[in-house]
Amino acid sequence: MFSVINLIITVCILCFSSLALAQTTYFKCVTPKGTTFSQFPCSDNATSHTITATEPKQTGKEINYTKQLNELERDTIISNLEAELRSNQHKLAILLREKDRADFKQQQRLNHILSADDKKRISKDIRNTQKKLDKQYKKDKALIEKRIKKLQKKIDAYQP
Repeated sequence: MFSVINLIITVCILCFSSLALAQTTYFKCVTPKGTTFSQFPCSDNATSHTITATEPKQTGKEINYTKQLNELERDTIISNLEAELRSNQHKLAILLREKDRADFKQQQRLNHILSADDKKRISKDIRNTQKKLDKQYKKDKALIEKRIKKLQKKIDAYQP
């Protein structure tokens, strides 16, 4: 066992130390204690062996991954922009739903059984409230639509 470890260590040392040299010689000695390997002859019956180290010049095909990475990055950006676009479209739908709900609530106020004077007064109040709701809705809608257009332009810019 000891001699095998010596062999491995010696061969490794020789290989690493001889990278500049093309060949290295080592000696193998068989003794009563076992087989040993050395740079120098260890006995009269030592046998000389030569190790030839070659440096492989073969390399793999060079691949430029820049194009693939750019495509992946572009796809990620498009995916993120499309997700943000969907989010804004959902916000717009929610905004419309909330406006419709508020309008319905205002109309319900009018449908209660009231006197003619009360209906006129409440009707006027409802119209004012609905105008305020419409104004706020248009403002919010314009803001979200502006974001959607901006996101769509960004997405179109990244499309091939």
